[in-house]
Amino acid sequence: MKTKIYSIIAIILAVTMWGISFLSIKITLNVFGPMTLATLRFLIASIILFVVMRIKEPDTKLQREDIKPMAMAGVFGVAIYYCFENYGIKYISSSEASLIIGTIPIFSLIVDSIILKNKLSVNNIIGVLLSMIGIYFIIGGNIRLGTNEILGYIFMFGAVFSWVFYNYTTKNLFKKYSQLAIVFYQIIFGTMVLIPFSLFENNNWELINNVVIYNFLYLAIFCSAISYVLYMYALENLGSTVTTLYLNFSPIVTVVGGYFVFSEAINTNQIIGTILIILSVYVVNLNLSYYDIVQIIKFTKINYRSRKIDSK
Repeated sequence: MKTKIYSIIAIILAVTMWGISFLSIKITLNVFGPMTLATLRFLIASIILFVVMRIKEPDTKLQREDIKPMAMAGVFGVAIYYCFENYGIKYISSSEASLIIGTIPIFSLIVDSIILKNKLSVNNIIGVLLSMIGIYFIIGGNIRLGTNEILGYIFMFGAVFSWVFYNYTTKNLFKKYSQLAIVFYQIIFGTMVLIPFSLFENNNWELINNVVIYNFLYLAIFCSAISYVLYMYALENLGSTVTTLYLNFSPIVTVVGGYFVFSEAINTNQIIGTILIILSVYVVNLNLSYYDIVQIIKFTKINYRSRKIDSK
């Protein structure tokens, strides 16, 4: 029981850091190119994790037969994911970007059910549906369809598929390596792939200031090193289906962060969406009765109808 509680705390902390990261990325992209930003933050994370590995696990070595799966996970979960995410956030708002990341649980469930033959429970399905409805309320359905926005959405969904594949390729590594070792080797491989591409980008170094530096260090230390270890711990103990569902907290953190950082207003729809997302995690983690689930669905329908009436 303690392990589950610690795992839930770990994933909540990780998702909170990643939720704020959407704001930090938006700020730092004024100076760094998308590939350069990803390269520098993970280069620093690599150095930090190397020191930690030397202290905690000096005898851990990557076995020859595990190089390929570890490299694939690093390429998809670090290089490709953050390439897509950084380019996506460049074209759309941080809230919209976090919304699309919130679709990861749906695709994770599909992968688990098709490839791993995992049977989906009613609670899992209801939880995912509630979380998606909650995310819809958070952004208010106001998705723009300009050329740049469409490109941004394409990049963000590329990030989604990369993360789903990352979860899938990482699962078997837990049998032989610790969370720290997995994160360290994956980030090393991902950074090696990022470096060549960053050399061809143009950066606005003249615009760098203390705010940019602080946000960059936050991305490198907290979002690229600490949060990954926390996520690995949760992924090992909770499984990919439950763990990825917590990513739906990201839009909540982003919206709240936007309120304090960019003075963005929080409306009623966003509050309703926040409640629904919290309920979705509650549904997945606890054994609710059929009556409880029906009441949640009724609550959602009532609020959705009232929203339609108000819009008229």
